[in-house]
Amino acid sequence: MNERVAALRRHSLESRPYLSTERAELITRFYSRSNESLSAPMRRALAFKHLMEHQSIYIGPGELIVGEKGPEPKAAPTFPELCCHSLRDLDVLNSREKTPYSVSLRSRKIYEEVIIPFWKGKSIRDLIFEQVPEEWRASYEAGVFTEFMEQRAPGHTVLDDKIYGRGLSDFSNHIK
Repeated sequence: MNERVAALRRHSLESRPYLSTERAELITRFYSRSNESLSAPMRRALAFKHLMEHQSIYIGPGELIVGEKGPEPKAAPTFPELCCHSLRDLDVLNSREKTPYSVSLRSRKIYEEVIIPFWKGKSIRDLIFEQVPEEWRASYEAGVFTEFMEQRAPGHTVLDDKIYGRGLSDFSNHIK
């Protein structure tokens, strides 16, 4: 293993995962200021544009493949428009034994004062839960199943693992 790869590996192993509020703050700011008379697809498109214009870009030293889901390695963004985490959720993330995500006091305060109040009753999860029958909610509360967006961010799977075995050039050639 060369020195560059060894340094990248060390950095990856030594970094502690944490919850980043950057995306949640940006998306909340956008939706709190956007025109509600626009169609939902138009608002989503403009929200995406807002994220692309304002989100941090991380390019680490020595990286040949760049890009992170958050402002730096192991920074996990949240998606309050899908499912807004409660303060209890943040406590669990911060303290669980397996795969913990550190939640700073600043992040907790932002959730408590800005994110949670704005998204209460507006997230896709909240809107879905308003529409489902009581039997469905009772089954959910009993733990029969979980609602998918509580567990993962959208796009958490990458091309059914095919990209790692084939590569982008193979996909491009196959498409041609």
